[in-house]
Amino acid sequence: MAVVKKAGKKSGKAGAKAGAKKTAKAGAKATPKGGKGTGKTTGKVAVKKKVKKEVVQKEVVLEQPWEMAELPKSMLDEIAVIAERENLSKEKTGKLIDIVRERYSNITVEAGEAVGIIAAQSLGEPGTQLTLRTKHYAGAAEVSVGSGIQRVEEIVDGRSKAKYPTMTIYLGMGLRNDLKAAEKFAKSLVDVRVEDVIKIHEDYAENKVMIELLADKIKARGIDEKDLVSKIKKGITGAKAQQRKENIHFLFSKRESLLKIRKSLLKVLKIRVQGVRGIEKTITVKEGDEYIVKTSGSNLKIVLKMKEIDPERTITNDIMEISKILGIEAGRRRIVDELYNTLTENNIAIDIRHLLLLADIMTFSGSIKGIVRTGITRGKASPFARAAFEETTKHLLDAAFFGEVEKLEGVVENIIVGQPIKVGTGIVELIMKTGGAGKPAAKV
Repeated sequence: MAVVKKAGKKSGKAGAKAGAKKTAKAGAKATPKGGKGTGKTTGKVAVKKKVKKEVVQKEVVLEQPWEMAELPKSMLDEIAVIAERENLSKEKTGKLIDIVRERYSNITVEAGEAVGIIAAQSLGEPGTQLTLRTKHYAGAAEVSVGSGIQRVEEIVDGRSKAKYPTMTIYLGMGLRNDLKAAEKFAKSLVDVRVEDVIKIHEDYAENKVMIELLADKIKARGIDEKDLVSKIKKGITGAKAQQRKENIHFLFSKRESLLKIRKSLLKVLKIRVQGVRGIEKTITVKEGDEYIVKTSGSNLKIVLKMKEIDPERTITNDIMEISKILGIEAGRRRIVDELYNTLTENNIAIDIRHLLLLADIMTFSGSIKGIVRTGITRGKASPFARAAFEETTKHLLDAAFFGEVEKLEGVVENIIVGQPIKVGTGIVELIMKTGGAGKPAAKV
C-alpha cells in the first residue's frame, strides 16, 4: 500500500515528481521524506489506496462466516475440526457454515414460545403408552432393570434409591476379549457374606455349634476356602475350634451365656468374604466385539478404582449416585440418557430437547430435585404456583401467615386470577393508530 508522509511547506515540485515516478515503478512504495504528493501524483496514490482497501475487504468477507456465523462456539469448533479433517477450502467451509446456520435457525425456538407446557405435553402423552414390564438381561431373571412407566416415574420423582440399581461395567484391554477372565472378574464383584456359603447347626444344650461349609456354593462363587475358614474362626471368640473336613466345630464354655453365643454367630454371618458392597449378582454378556459385565446392585465409587475396568465408559443407572460421585452435570446428562433410552425401548419417539429442559429444571439448583411437592414446587417463589400443584390450603395459609406477596409473574398465577399470560402473543404489546393524525392511538 502506498504511504504518503507529510512534510513541511518548503517541499518542492521535484520531490513530488520523484515520488510519483517511484510510485509508478514500484507500485506502493513510500514517497521521499522531503516531498509532499500534490496534483496528479496525489491522485494516482489515492487510486492505489482504494484498490488495496477493496482487496482487503474481499479477504474479510471470505472470513466473515467464521466471525459472524451466529452459532454456538462449540458448534463452530466442531466445524473447524471437520474442515481440517476433510481438508475443506475456505469456500467450501463457508458453504458448510451457511448450511449449518440455516438448519440451526430453523430449529431455534422463537421468543415467547411456551417451551415448558410443550415439553410437559410431549412427555405426558407418550407416558400413557408405557408398560409395566421389567427388562431382563440375556434372559436371566437374576439381573433385572426397571423399564417403562416405573422407571420414568422413578427418574422424574428424583428418588434417592433406584428400585433396580444396575451397573454396566466395561472391561480393560486384558479382559474384554477373554470370556473366562471376564466371568472370573464378574464373580469376584459379587458381595458374598459368610451366611451365603455356610449352614449352622446349633446345640445349645451342650454349648456346641457346628458350621458346615457348602462346597458347591464356595466353588461356584470362586471363594478361597482357607480364607473363609480363617475369617469364621476370627469372628467367633471364646470357643475352642476344631475343623473336620468340611465342618468346623466350636465348643463354648458352659459359663458362656446363650445370648452372647447367639450374638457372636449373627455377627459372623454378616462378615464379607469377597466382592463389592451392594453388588448382589452379575452376568457377563457380549456387546459388539467385547464382553461386558451387567450387575444387579451398584457401587460406582469402589468399581471405578479397580484396574481391571474401563473407567471412562463404566456407568450406573443410579442417578443420585452419579451426581454425588461425578458431579451434578454428570447427573443431568444421565437423567437425559435414562429417559431417552427408556422411551426408545418402548418405541416412543420424542425430541431430546424436551428431556434436556426437564433435566435442567431438576438440576439447576446444584442437586437433583424431583417434580414433586417436596422438590421443584417447594422452591417456587409464587404462593399461587405452589398452591396450584398439591396441598392448596396449606400453601395459602403459610403464605398468609408469613405475609408473602404474589407478584403475578408466572403462567399459573395469571391463569388463576384470569389475566392474560405472558407467553406467545401475550408478551406482545401492539400499538395501532386509528383515524387521523390528530387522534390518539388505540392500544390493543
